[in-house]
Amino acid sequence: MTEQEVYRKIRPLLENINEGLYWDFKKALTEEHIPDIIKDILAFSNSDEDRDAYIIVGVSEPKNQLSINKISLSTEDRRRLNTDANYIYLPGRWDVHGLLAEDIEKMKEFSAKLTEKLSRYMLISIPKCEYVPVQINPSRWLYVIIIKHIPGVFISKEDILRPNGDRKPAVKQGVLYIRIADTTMGARTDVASATEHIRVWKKYLTWLESASHAGLTTEVQNV
Repeated sequence: MTEQEVYRKIRPLLENINEGLYWDFKKALTEEHIPDIIKDILAFSNSDEDRDAYIIVGVSEPKNQLSINKISLSTEDRRRLNTDANYIYLPGRWDVHGLLAEDIEKMKEFSAKLTEKLSRYMLISIPKCEYVPVQINPSRWLYVIIIKHIPGVFISKEDILRPNGDRKPAVKQGVLYIRIADTTMGARTDVASATEHIRVWKKYLTWLESASHAGLTTEVQNV
């Protein structure tokens, strides 16, 4: 995708007040974040959303409480919402501050290491990612990791540890990570239900059958 095409895709997302099923914001990324980003990529890749997903680097949460929107509630609103509150508070829009040119060069190195680890650790299917810097003003860029929507079952063949000495893995072997609302979920009792496993595997097996009939190979997913 070209820079212009990517910008058209992400511009509506930047105007949201939260993250979502197929997009995530990051202030900045360094090599120590790679295991957690892999977890996010696996969750997006296993998503039921039939579209590409985006991790947009160079965006921060609202800086302070002044960014919060205060909205008055009428008597009817309070009755409908079953609350005694006179106001509700909505978070402000995210701070699209962008990255400097030297940050973009570091992100290119980050992306190369991320791609290498994705290729090394995957058990069945390898996520396909594209990396696109998007210039938003003369001195600032966003860096967009595009997780392509391709068929597959995306799980790791071994634990992926964080490099900071924390022995608790960021990605657990064999766990099916998924995206629920604006959160990456997995390796906990409340997620990756049997329904999610069935959905992911059924979709993948259906694709394999179709690909076989069309004379394709499973290598297509790993290109």
